[in-house]
Amino acid sequence: MKIAIIIQQVFDPFEGGVQRVTGSLSELLKHQHEVFIISYNQNEVNRNVNGISIIPAINSEELKSVLEQLSLDLIINQTGYSVKFTKLLLKIKSSRTSLINNLHINPLNFYDNNKNIIQELFNRKKLGFLNTYITRKIILGYHILKQNLELRFIVKNTDAFVMLSEKFKPELFFLVPSLKNYQHKIHGIGNPFQRPEVDVTTLPKENIVLFVGRLDLTQKRVDLLLEIWKKLHAQVPDWKFWVLGDGLERKNMEQFCAKNNMDRVTFFGKVNPNDYYKKAKIFHMTSAFEGFGNVLIEAQSYGCVPMLFDSYAAASDIVLPNKNGILIQAFDCNTYVEETIKLMENPIKISKLAVNAYDNVLRFSYQETHKKWEAVFNSIV
Repeated sequence: MKIAIIIQQVFDPFEGGVQRVTGSLSELLKHQHEVFIISYNQNEVNRNVNGISIIPAINSEELKSVLEQLSLDLIINQTGYSVKFTKLLLKIKSSRTSLINNLHINPLNFYDNNKNIIQELFNRKKLGFLNTYITRKIILGYHILKQNLELRFIVKNTDAFVMLSEKFKPELFFLVPSLKNYQHKIHGIGNPFQRPEVDVTTLPKENIVLFVGRLDLTQKRVDLLLEIWKKLHAQVPDWKFWVLGDGLERKNMEQFCAKNNMDRVTFFGKVNPNDYYKKAKIFHMTSAFEGFGNVLIEAQSYGCVPMLFDSYAAASDIVLPNKNGILIQAFDCNTYVEETIKLMENPIKISKLAVNAYDNVLRFSYQETHKKWEAVFNSIV
């Protein structure tokens, strides 16, 4: 088949999020299909990456022209939540071209975290006085109605709707109960991952806890990350905390560490994390929500044991409690601290979880993920 994966960013397979996943998905599919990546972005250029053509389209007319020239069998829309972009694709694509929308976040991300999201929005716009109970209820009600209408349209009018976990289906049906009639169109497929060939039992591990991700409050909850480490700092003097990534909260985090004399916290900025995973024994994540959590698989692939809040449905898809990582009740920082100390004091358990974590990565291999995508293709073509 001729397949185009459409994104709205300049394609960079080394960036996080949708771009990186698009790169992995194109690598996964190119061995059995003719795959293109179309970037609906005015800053993209025509080029080739790893044998795959990257085709720019700066406006709807160019996009229509590109789709006509390619004569595609299938489009995978990586902006799966956008009803506006979905309507555009439905309008300009050929009737013989199937359309799959790919959702990269959990459906209830706003519903479950609306209080924090609204608070940050108002604070950023210096409108904190509007952050009242009534205002939040009005915004939440509007958002639920909007999601209901838009998700119903998207699922009904596309050929398939792919989310990052089967466990997101109940969330989708909670928002849009009528979509239970379209279950044959709705699928759960995690992101594909190539496990590195390493022996996790011989990696030069040190007493290091690692975080990798964007430094923000709304999704990553880095405020809780430092709240946890502040309590750990005094209790585990022979452990260090390494923070990889950048974002709006970095300066605040560095100031917090300086103010509280947390001198074993190091900020490395945006770097390739692989060598850091190899050295760290434990991985900390405090996200309020995620679509999948690629960093969890990355950590596991180097025997770095993940600890995280059970705050989104796919968390337990990746981390099996006390088998290949540790799940903690959402936002219970005291238990997070206690479980971290228990793990630090039990090197045998760390080693066992590390080996299990490395084995667990195979569940998300290219081979296993390819089977799931092919099943979706066979259901619609």
